[in-house]
Amino acid sequence: CKKKTEEPQLPPETTIGAMTFGCKINGKVFVPKDGRGKPGLYVKYVYLGPGVGEGWFLNIPATDWTTNPSDAVVIQTDSLLVEEARVYEFMLTPSYQRIKGTFYTVCDIADKTFAKTTNDNGTITIKKFDQINRILSGTFFYSATNISTGEKINVTDGRFDIRY
Repeated sequence: CKKKTEEPQLPPETTIGAMTFGCKINGKVFVPKDGRGKPGLYVKYVYLGPGVGEGWFLNIPATDWTTNPSDAVVIQTDSLLVEEARVYEFMLTPSYQRIKGTFYTVCDIADKTFAKTTNDNGTITIKKFDQINRILSGTFFYSATNISTGEKINVTDGRFDIRY
């Protein structure tokens, strides 16, 4: 008797604060999973005040803690108050090239880090931003490159519906 292993499914696209996240990485479904005493989906969207080096910072690390090494897709902003019904381009990921007021993303798969370079593209669309109920929902896609090897990945069908 063999136990059937079901393939993970992408969560539905919702805008209710369902705390869901998912995408396809080179066609394979990725969803965060709790494990090792850590949550698979953790969200932080905080306001650090006005002025230089401050503003709104978003951090969505979605991690599959059941794999070893763990796989992760991370979406971040630096000094950006997002707007509903707006499309943002993902910017270069290396920290020395970050520009305030933009989105960034990194993908760690099988112990390799993939980041957006000048030859990669991708966008994130904010479908809902409800500051009263603290709901942020959207969709995304991007390509990314492993700087060491030049290997590329494609992240498609990305969606999230989170509470912050």
